[in-house]
Amino acid sequence: MGTGITAVIPLSFQVDDKNYFAKGFFDNFNMKNPRSGSHCVINDGILLKNYRLFLIEFYQLIEEDIKCATMLAPDEIPLANNLDEFYAGFDRNKRGGYVPHIKEERYGFSTLGCKIDAYWMFYIGSYKAILEVYCTLTHFERILSKAMKNPLAKSVKFGIFG
Repeated sequence: MGTGITAVIPLSFQVDDKNYFAKGFFDNFNMKNPRSGSHCVINDGILLKNYRLFLIEFYQLIEEDIKCATMLAPDEIPLANNLDEFYAGFDRNKRGGYVPHIKEERYGFSTLGCKIDAYWMFYIGSYKAILEVYCTLTHFERILSKAMKNPLAKSVKFGIFG
């Protein structure tokens, strides 16, 4: 049985260990519960300003055709002016399960350092290995955050499904 690698931008998550995040990761998040200091939500201003260009830049960086991978041409990426419109534009059911889409499921995405409650999944790819070391995925996150110019690149988490 194969597994897959996914890439998401967490929208809401509980921090377990800050050692597994790229430098600057938390710059794009707000603390939802300042007392505990460990529950974060995405800064919607940064998300809404950058998600469209982020998606285009990401697929150019990995040299994949965005239309084939997402069923969206760059000019077809939903336009959202607020989080409600963002959630509606990337509703998983309306998108037929194609990325990018939003999923709200606490244990639906496995990654190091946090438990993600809701996320915007923008990449999904097959991976034929039986076992993957999560630390390698943390390295991918750090490389991506340095390679891309878009500020959302610092907010990416890679994980495993399957």
